[in-house]
Amino acid sequence: MSDTPGVDPKAEPLPVGGTAPGDDRLRGVPASVTGETVQAAMSTEVPLLRVRLKATEQFWYVLQCIYFASGYLAKVSHKKALSEAGLAEMTGAEKFWYVLGCIALGAAYFGKLPTKKALSEAGRVRMTGGEKAWYVVWCIPFGAAYFLKVPVKRAFEEAGLVEMRGAEQFWYILQCIAFAGGYFHKIPVKKALSESTIPAK
Repeated sequence: MSDTPGVDPKAEPLPVGGTAPGDDRLRGVPASVTGETVQAAMSTEVPLLRVRLKATEQFWYVLQCIYFASGYLAKVSHKKALSEAGLAEMTGAEKFWYVLGCIALGAAYFGKLPTKKALSEAGRVRMTGGEKAWYVVWCIPFGAAYFLKVPVKRAFEEAGLVEMRGAEQFWYILQCIAFAGGYFHKIPVKKALSESTIPAK
């Protein structure tokens, strides 16, 4: 009979260090704790952010996909950035189109950078040296990368990931006035977020 309540004496102990391989939820659990106690720890759910597209956003996303699959291909780049932050898993098709997009003069790679920058500002990921360098280079021609980051930040704000700065809100409104550019750029980001697993902070 075990002296520890809720512990099965026949159950296999955890590895030394008390961490099951690949499971951070059990980090620091003593090796002597097993059985139902471990199962209870394993079943602890991490609260997730649930991102859903509004009906109008879904409509425009479908329309963007009809238009030479532009919505889908834009989503792929955003999904890549989210996957590098450990917030999403790309499908085989998405990986294929991302590679193809990178072959096309690095289009998919450059499309990923504004999202990666927004994620780094939200404290979700660190940009590599190369990504930082290309982001700066891409900002030189009339702030192109910055202006593409603004709709991404808007989507993140709507998902509860980050708050936009005053300047970003100003430029987003201006982009929306200009033929709704900011709004249409935001939609593929929201679509990628809706397919992601984002733990709430």
